[in-house]
Amino acid sequence: MEARYLKENLGCLTACLSEVAEKRPHDPIEYIAFWLKKHIENERLIANKEEEAKQLEREKEEEALEQERRAKRLEEARQLSEEEAERRKAEEEKRQREAASASKLPVVEEKEEPSDGEAQAAQAEQAEQEAGQTDGTPPEESVTEPTVEEGEATTTEGEEAEKTEQEESAEATQEETSGEAGPTEE
Repeated sequence: MEARYLKENLGCLTACLSEVAEKRPHDPIEYIAFWLKKHIENERLIANKEEEAKQLEREKEEEALEQERRAKRLEEARQLSEEEAERRKAEEEKRQREAASASKLPVVEEKEEPSDGEAQAAQAEQAEQEAGQTDGTPPEESVTEPTVEEGEATTTEGEEAEKTEQEESAEATQEETSGEAGPTEE
């Protein structure tokens, strides 16, 4: 136990005494005193440097964590702003649809384009609905057209759709000029 104490606390004396033997100062006691004093200052300086290095390492780690937090906050803020922009866009689209429906214009919703077979079926269904809406009867109760005999005039689906569009535009302009909110009948 004493040997360990001597090595830990007085181990520097061997270096000091070897230096005194090499240099052979005029006053070796004074030289040893200054050497020990300088040795204590050096030990404190080394301890301070080690402590500063540890502190610097901790600060670097904290700065790295802070950078990660900032990046995360920026990402969250970006996501929130995107969500807000999407929400505003959706609200604007909704307002536009409501404004369009308030002026008796049909609401147009974007959909994926169907294949050819589905497109023809959808056109036929849409034509039936438009035909049902123009004469005031629901699409289920629409009257079937009589068969065409030779010499009779016929109208095509395109002509019917054109007529309904003309009727709707006429109704819309009539409502705008009259200022009435209710539907008008011809």
